[in-house]
Amino acid sequence: MDDHLTISRPDQLHALGDATRWRVLGVLLEGPASVQELARALGAAKGTMAHHVRVLHAAGLVRIAETQRVRGVVEKHYARVARQFRLQEGDRERIGPAAGKLSASHMPLRQALAEARPGQGSETDDPSMSIVVRARMPAERARRFANLVKALAGEFADGAPDEGETFGFVAAVYVPDWAGATREGG
Repeated sequence: MDDHLTISRPDQLHALGDATRWRVLGVLLEGPASVQELARALGAAKGTMAHHVRVLHAAGLVRIAETQRVRGVVEKHYARVARQFRLQEGDRERIGPAAGKLSASHMPLRQALAEARPGQGSETDDPSMSIVVRARMPAERARRFANLVKALAGEFADGAPDEGETFGFVAAVYVPDWAGATREGG
């Protein structure tokens, strides 16, 4: 599996616009799986799962990792093509309109919302948490925080051994859609 794939086509962005497909990609981070295994893991119908896997495969976001004959039928195991999907800054304007209402900058947030579940243990056992903070600041300071978040995300991913429970990390530095409304409309 490659470290990252740069999203460069509208069909790739469209494929990432569905919460179920993000959940499929999350399961595939653990390793290759068949449609039946994905359906079981996500509590979905096999036909529904087959549709989502076909969309991801057609968009080049998953590949066939292996095939095996099971009771006379060829079973395909799918794997992600990359651990991370990225969108180059200059491509946001070009790809965005073709993909409909999906905002490319919100792809990681969509994935996190799709796969997040409440913590299973006590507060001491489960480090899961979330926080939303808004603050007024110059754009340059916000860029500095965005770079700090990127570095922290890299540390989160790079320092993780291949054992223990799987945890996710999501962060965003963004301009709220209501920002400036009170001054402009006021």
